[in-house]
Amino acid sequence: MNYAVIDISSSSLSMIVASSNKNKSEIIFKERVAISLVHYLYGHCLSARGIDKLAECLHGMKETCERLGAKRCYLISTAALRHIENFEEVRMRVLEETGLPVNFIDGSTEAYCDYVANIYYSTYERPVLIDLGGKSIEICDLGSKTGGEMRCLPFGLLDLYRKFVRNIYPDEEEAKAIRKAVNRKLDRAGLPEKGVYSTAVMVGAANSAMYEIYADFVNEKSAQTRMIVYKKFKRLVAHLLTGEDRSKLILNNAPEKFHLIGVAAVVLKTLFKRFGVDNIVVSERGVKEGYLELVLRGEETGLYYDFSKKAVDGTERAVPPLMTTQAAETPSASKDGAQVKKEKRVRKDKKADEKKTEEKKTEVKKTDEPAAAKASPQGSSRRTGAGRKKKTEVQPTSADTPVKRRGRPRKIRTEEKE
Repeated sequence: MNYAVIDISSSSLSMIVASSNKNKSEIIFKERVAISLVHYLYGHCLSARGIDKLAECLHGMKETCERLGAKRCYLISTAALRHIENFEEVRMRVLEETGLPVNFIDGSTEAYCDYVANIYYSTYERPVLIDLGGKSIEICDLGSKTGGEMRCLPFGLLDLYRKFVRNIYPDEEEAKAIRKAVNRKLDRAGLPEKGVYSTAVMVGAANSAMYEIYADFVNEKSAQTRMIVYKKFKRLVAHLLTGEDRSKLILNNAPEKFHLIGVAAVVLKTLFKRFGVDNIVVSERGVKEGYLELVLRGEETGLYYDFSKKAVDGTERAVPPLMTTQAAETPSASKDGAQVKKEKRVRKDKKADEKKTEEKKTEVKKTDEPAAAKASPQGSSRRTGAGRKKKTEVQPTSADTPVKRRGRPRKIRTEEKE
């Protein structure tokens, strides 16, 4: 039976169609469509235009799956939708427009899918897996038999780009600031330094794009195993920061990652130097392959579109818990977390409005006190002469704080002087 998995990431939609036989799968088709959802964010919400673009691309991929004979199609979302506040609205619109139910994948599950998809590399010497995303970075210890040594860092290439880069490429000063920020976050996450890892396994679209640029830069011939030499990679990083023809190099190999390649190069160099790796290999397998593997094993459940029934089937995945990373830097990993944050903000704003209302009432009350005095029996007399004189006599005066009056100065009567 053929299965399809579509992944919504920060900068693209990617899809695989695989033929499964006895719990083993073989990829028969791959596709990637460049669409950067972060460009359609209005505050922390995905705009209506962004939702329309997303649904349009998903509809085309669904038709491709059907032509290739897929029986089930799983749609997963990782960090791309993890931080938006109208996730439920997006999910409902996608379901209405395409019939595809969205399965939300939290950070720890995303890292575990990477681990399962690349378990083959566990035979390499002290391997560490690195997946650079737009909104998160996954780092897994492939040498761990249980896959327990996993880290999902709640920041990505897009976050670094927006915070440190003024133009398209980071300059040398901005690259230095990025390196310091990344090392500081790695320290807080408790990641090891030199001596623990020897082989870096690069996973994901950004790392695959980086390899294509590297292969063109060093004139690397096509090989079955995609390898990177660290010394040559350092030359590439320097070229991406200051080289005159760097734009041509990127446009020829990874145009969809044009604005992120410079940041990705700096981050990778920082990680390679920190870990002190001797070998660097680029994998073609990632979250989609790992998710499908878990589905075939029965370890992962989720909703899917059944092409034979023309309807949604399966079991809805439970709302994921918060990511187990540094508390100070860990945002909510689910829509519920975002909703709770939103409700707290609404309650806070409501309290602030109530406080302002009370202050206005107090000011109005103070302002109305003189008017109330006028409305009293003693103050409401319309008699002239003595009434006005009495009112003048009770005006408080002081040498230190003279009374301010409007218009011309009042003439003092002779009897008042006496």
